[in-house]
Amino acid sequence: MVSEVAQAKRRINIELPGVIIDKLDDLARRVDSSRAELIRRLISESLAEKEREETGLALKEGYVANYGFIKESSEEWDFTSGDGV
Repeated sequence: MVSEVAQAKRRINIELPGVIIDKLDDLARRVDSSRAELIRRLISESLAEKEREETGLALKEGYVANYGFIKESSEEWDFTSGDGV
């Protein structure tokens, strides 16, 4: 992943409910961060988690789709079982 420093920042404007902004400001104070930096960090962490979930699902789907081949391949090597190898 390209580091944040290497990427040019672009500005966006979003509207949030006041209660969310209050919570963001409270958390930013507690973690000694600016609101903007906290939002960047929370979004980055959330995106990374989604990417991990999608990768896990893709791996699972690939395994399920190839289960027959994997099982057949492993059975071809069963002759080595018990050989002490």
